Amino acid sequence: MRPIRTLAIASLAMMLCTPTMAGDFTVTGSTDVVSRYVWRGMEQGAGAALQPTLELGYGGFTAGAWGSTSLASLEPKEFDVYLGYSIGGLSATLTDYFWAGESMAYGYYKTDHFFELALEYSFGDDLPLTLGWATMLFGGESAELDEDGKRMFSTYISASYDFDISGVTLTPAIGITPWKGQFSDKFDVMDITLTASKDIEITDKFSLPVFTQVVVSPACDRTYLIAGCTIGF
Repeated sequence: MRPIRTLAIASLAMMLCTPTMAGDFTVTGSTDVVSRYVWRGMEQGAGAALQPTLELGYGGFTAGAWGSTSLASLEPKEFDVYLGYSIGGLSATLTDYFWAGESMAYGYYKTDHFFELALEYSFGDDLPLTLGWATMLFGGESAELDEDGKRMFSTYISASYDFDISGVTLTPAIGITPWKGQFSDKFDVMDITLTASKDIEITDKFSLPVFTQVVVSPACDRTYLIAGCTIGF
């Protein structure tokens, strides 16, 4: 068994936990509906998209699967699995990104799967600042090796800050890549965003989280105005 396949297997094993332990687990499922899928300032397919998530948690551990399907075209489709752990304001997540699409074979781990380790720290309610660092560690040789065949360790560093105005949460954020990688061929500002989000109360027991987001990507020379909502349990 190839070691890099253990992430998907471990995630599946957690989802198939034994009934005797089921009471200690949490299960969450949701679907985001977005007018456009933009990731780190880079557009990922045309038109609106459906983005479902299934996640199980146990203590500070999480395992989940996330996907994205464009409503405008059959491809591309994304399927990611991840393992995470959080303690206090610090969280670590190992993600297996698969961008090749549902019509492509899944098993080409060396070239078509990208394994990224992300660390994130949130300072808490008194200082609602969140800092993040994410680096591609292995896999993804189709895009992660430079012209000399050396791994570039593509990295994304981010910062965001939340504050409330009249019941609406505003979140300005910035993301950069510090060196040459698959995101850019040099240090670059990947995205500058401003997100406004609010839970719209539908009934006494149900509310609908909605958001509007402005994205400016200096690295790609693109701008986006995105709307979305989340339906989940």
